[in-house]
Amino acid sequence: MGETAVKKQIKMHHHGRSFQVLIYLGKIVRIFFYQNDWKVLPMAAIVAGMASLVVRAGMFHSMERTLTGSLALSCVALWNGFFNSIQVICRERSIIKREHRSGLHISAYVLAHMIFQAVLCALQSVITIYVCTLVEIPFPTDGLITKYYLLDLAITLFLVAYASDMTSLFISSIVRSTTAAMTVMPFILIFQLVFSGGIFSLPRSIEPLTNLTISHYGLQSIAAQSGYNDLPMQSAWETLNKMKNSEVDAKVTLDQMMEILKTNKNASLEELRSKKLDNGMTVKEAMELFTSSSEYKQYSGVILPVKFKVSDVIDIIGENKAKGLVDEKSKAAGQNHDYDRTIENVAKCWTALGLMTLLMALLSVIALEFIDKDKR
Repeated sequence: MGETAVKKQIKMHHHGRSFQVLIYLGKIVRIFFYQNDWKVLPMAAIVAGMASLVVRAGMFHSMERTLTGSLALSCVALWNGFFNSIQVICRERSIIKREHRSGLHISAYVLAHMIFQAVLCALQSVITIYVCTLVEIPFPTDGLITKYYLLDLAITLFLVAYASDMTSLFISSIVRSTTAAMTVMPFILIFQLVFSGGIFSLPRSIEPLTNLTISHYGLQSIAAQSGYNDLPMQSAWETLNKMKNSEVDAKVTLDQMMEILKTNKNASLEELRSKKLDNGMTVKEAMELFTSSSEYKQYSGVILPVKFKVSDVIDIIGENKAKGLVDEKSKAAGQNHDYDRTIENVAKCWTALGLMTLLMALLSVIALEFIDKDKR
């Protein structure tokens, strides 16, 4: 009777991979509910809410704020993915080692985690989108890949979260303990933020590192979906407005100054030109008389020191015209072809995220295959 029980146990331990996937998937689900791992779902809502409150005002209204918002949403997905699985393997390392010696297929074990984490990342992406709509972020309606922008965004958030999740799973498969895993985690998050390539200006020598970050592809995908290059850049005009009372020392020739006074179509200058002097002549007529005199030609090239405020220049040009000119030039300077609203740009990012996910899952399998040799 004892021999039969031992044979049954051995047979059970050597079941095929498909059966083991189901067994471990059930185990992961039970752990999720009974060990309070379910808390990652409300945490996803809280993180999404905080990010949404920050980005809702200006996202989709200007280049810079859309770029910042794209990074914020990408970081929400990153946070969700990294903390989903950072402890799931290292906390049961001794159990995995024992079961591997009894017939556990590591590929089945990792696949069970991949299936469960995919569902979890999908739920978190839906929660993130839902919270963003509650906060009333003014999302566009038309999608680029699908008919709906929110569906495109949800796919991007899922791929970012899933790639982060598998990266975290790999880290969990090689570290010694949960303490070590949580110690490594902040450094990984900082690396993803700094080397995203969208907010911080990087030296040319280390720019290629952006291609190794999940955040880079998440940011680029969301910015492209949002039509970044079609939006105005507002920071240049806002900065110029703050400098209105700043004084500027400059040098102009008499000829240049008279040309501005005579031809500029600013309302204030037109009013000045039409004003009549005591002799009955208008200011405009007086300037024309002066510039046609021989004395003027003698001094037309003389350089005059001029001190003026930025607001004086804006008034001369005209505020609407000045704003239009600044917006046009700054928008042209802010163009980035990686953020063009094209299917190719988004598909490239989605492909990169998918390949990162598969690579991290494969590395997790390879790392755990050597768990028997682990002396820890």
